[in-house]
Amino acid sequence: MFQDSLFSRRASEPPAVEPVQGVSRVVDYIKRIIAQNKTLGNIRVRGEVSGFSNRSGRLYFDLKENSDILKCVVWASDAVKMPPFKDGDEIICGGEYGTFAARSQYQMFVKSVELTGIGALYAQFEALKEQFRKEGLFEAARKRPLPAFPRRIAVVSARGKGAEDFLKTLQRRAPYIEARFVETRVQGDGAQMDIAEAIDKASRMDVDLIVLTRGGGSYEDLFPFNLEPVVRAIVRAKHPVLSAIGHTGDVHVSDFVADHSCETPSNAAQYFGEIGDRLLSRVQRAETRMQHVVQSIVAGRTQQYDWLCGALDRSMTALVRERERALLGLERRLNAQTPQRRLAQRAERITALRSRLEVLARHALQPRDERIRQLQRRLTHAQTYALRPAAQRWELLSTRLESIDPEAPLARGYAIVTLNGRAVRDAAIVPEGATIEAKVQRGKLTARVERKDPNG
Repeated sequence: MFQDSLFSRRASEPPAVEPVQGVSRVVDYIKRIIAQNKTLGNIRVRGEVSGFSNRSGRLYFDLKENSDILKCVVWASDAVKMPPFKDGDEIICGGEYGTFAARSQYQMFVKSVELTGIGALYAQFEALKEQFRKEGLFEAARKRPLPAFPRRIAVVSARGKGAEDFLKTLQRRAPYIEARFVETRVQGDGAQMDIAEAIDKASRMDVDLIVLTRGGGSYEDLFPFNLEPVVRAIVRAKHPVLSAIGHTGDVHVSDFVADHSCETPSNAAQYFGEIGDRLLSRVQRAETRMQHVVQSIVAGRTQQYDWLCGALDRSMTALVRERERALLGLERRLNAQTPQRRLAQRAERITALRSRLEVLARHALQPRDERIRQLQRRLTHAQTYALRPAAQRWELLSTRLESIDPEAPLARGYAIVTLNGRAVRDAAIVPEGATIEAKVQRGKLTARVERKDPNG
């Protein structure tokens, strides 16, 4: 037998070579010693529940008394028969004892649970909570609002996974926030004093907000955050305090007293990221509204510009037509007053008179021939003097007509420059690179503008 060969050697026997056994045989032997011990089998254990968890119906927790711990397991078939209990409850457990070989750990397989009342730590927690509630420290009116857009924060915590998760998530979600780490011890005897001193140190820093945080742990490890030194430090802090302690579901007095609380360190970092998201959303909405306003203004100004351009075109067209009508009227009046027209009229009268004279000559007596010749001479003389003023007026009107002829300057070397069919009077309105036309006395020229001088 393994037991005889390993443990039954008599002390009187001379020393021999130490026996060597495999780990499994040693572990199995220890397991049988614990399982077959009748004294242990008849013992029920009283203690305070800590580290309670439910995994697919199986219950895992520690029974704690002072600094001593007994690991406990309740199988799902036994758990349904037991009254509910939680961290901090004081209970009496009965069951079997065994080992967990994978961790070299002894434990109790609980078969029965008897509730004896809340544990010492939980009772202390409830007493402290009631005390601070009576002092009004939980009142919302006492708490300070968190800054809308913090730029610098003080992180009060120990170096560990909780602080690391917070800082990594903060860097990813809110890289614009500067985090100043204030390291402190967060568990163990006297940890509440260290935490309070760290909060006081953070209060003296130039920050917008203090974040009090740590990762998860047992009920006992997290208990310093329920104690008075930490609570008083939060209350007297010069900056708003955000509490983010432990896992989801953990509740501490520091959460009730802090100006704001989050369930986990990661959730606290997400809170700061959401601030940036909200501000970014506001900026985007403001930018969208601004774009709509600008587009509306531009559309209104464009419509106004188009209307003014149309009105200007209509006014110019009407003015040109009016000037054309006036010019046509002047042209008709001028044509009516030309010497050629008046000479033609006189010629018609002379022709008529000549016809009459011929008739009279044929029918009149011969003695009148002389009279007729005299009249003809007088008529010729009168005609000569009558037409001279008309000829002079014709020359004067011709000169005036030439002076108002728009194409008269072309004969002197000038040109009429047009852009898109419109006369150009100002070089500033012609863009560089535009194509213009220049009308000269004989023909047209097309050119592209390479350079312009509005003041030249």
